[in-house]
Amino acid sequence: MLLQGFATNALNPKVALFFLAFVPQFIAPQAQDKTMAFLLLGLIFNINGLWVNLGWAWAAVWARKRLGAVRARLDSATRWLDRIAGTVFVGFGLKLAFSESPQP
Repeated sequence: MLLQGFATNALNPKVALFFLAFVPQFIAPQAQDKTMAFLLLGLIFNINGLWVNLGWAWAAVWARKRLGAVRARLDSATRWLDRIAGTVFVGFGLKLAFSESPQP
């Protein structure tokens, strides 16, 4: 599960685009080694985010233990929510596919 989450985030182009658009704004134009500054800012971002993500992981583990008795109902509800969301997205896709393009 951890490796799947890592691969999903590492291969997500939005993450790369975010860092390429956001981080360079904080690098001084006269910096000697811009690549090292970019990497250092990315490392600082990840170290700061680590503590927030660990807190969310701890909260999820705590909630999972507390909600163990209702796990079957939660799993059933999650399956239904996934089905509903999938249906809505398919509906949006069909509406978009069959809509006419606006005329300039």
